[in-house]
Order: sequence, then structure tokens, then C-alpha cells
Amino acid sequence: MAGPIESLGVGYYMRLLTWQYKTLPVFTVQWLQDVLTIINDVTDCLQSMDTVFDLDYAEGAQLDILGQIIGVSRTVTFQPTGSVSPILDDATYRILLRATLFNNLWDGTVGSLYPFWQTMFPGGRIAIDDHQNMSATILLGGSFSSILQDLITNGYIVPRPQGVLYNYTFADPPFFGFDREDSLIAGLGVGKWI
Repeated sequence: MAGPIESLGVGYYMRLLTWQYKTLPVFTVQWLQDVLTIINDVTDCLQSMDTVFDLDYAEGAQLDILGQIIGVSRTVTFQPTGSVSPILDDATYRILLRATLFNNLWDGTVGSLYPFWQTMFPGGRIAIDDHQNMSATILLGGSFSSILQDLITNGYIVPRPQGVLYNYTFADPPFFGFDREDSLIAGLGVGKWI
């Protein structure tokens, strides 16, 4: 059985014409070829939708459409520091869209923030100090552009339970601490004060 038209192309189907139809006037053969070309073009267009509207590959207008579906505008509602435009570039907007999707699916636990952070910022670090009084200090390590820092401090990236105040500190790990020695926390002479 023949496969889908997109993998076989118009030429394949034109070669399937029996000799009786191949001798018909050029108009009939051309009409069939034109119809098959339209069907092939529509199929190619439909197949490209998976790629162009994939969050990993979408650019420009396609990313804006995904933003409309997710419910996040490319233009932020605050003025970023350093005279940076409030209209996000594609890479930053993609991060914001991913964070919004995660926020919509987040289970509200601190433990689920760590894998999210590693997915969003590979090599970046996050440490959460829950003060048990409806506030928490979030220690963030890694390289962040000024617009990403602004998005984080304005509550666009890190999911936050309703009514909880987050205080953010940006630094490169390891942070200073006791009773632990790893890439995130280290003791005297190695750990950084924050």
C-alpha cells in the first residue's frame, strides 16, 4: 500500500497513471498534477506546524502566538534596569513561557523547584531558605542577564505560593555554610558570604 503523499511526492502519483490516462490531453494530466501539488503543499504545511510551533524551535511570530495561547505577553509590565527594552527577545521570551507553563503545573512543593531550575538554567543553582513565616530567601547562582534578573525579582520566573514573600540573592556558588561541603555550600575560605 502506498504511503502518505508527503513522503512520496507528486511525481510518484503521476507515474501511477495507467497508459490510457497518460495519453489524455495535456490539460487533464496537468490538472491532476496541479491538484496533487496543492495537496502535497497543504500536507507539508501541516507537518511543519509541529516544528514551527514547538517551544524549542518557534521564533518571532510563532513564539508570539504561543505566548497568546499560554497567556503571557512578550512585553513586560515593568521597566527593566539598564535601559533594556521591556519587549523580550526570543530566547528570554522562551524562558518566560517555559516558566509560566511550569508555574501552571507546579505542585507547590519546594522539592519540585530544584529539577525545574536545572531544566531552565542548566548549571545554575538555587537554594531555598524557608523562614516558616510566609517568607523565603532564594539564593540563585549562575550567570543571569540583567533582564533575567529583573524577571526573577519581579516574580515572573520562580513559582511562588500565594501570600509568600520571596527575597532573592544572586551570587555564584558555593555559598558559605556549615555542616555541608558540596558545589552549593562550602565552609570558610571557599564559601561566599551572601
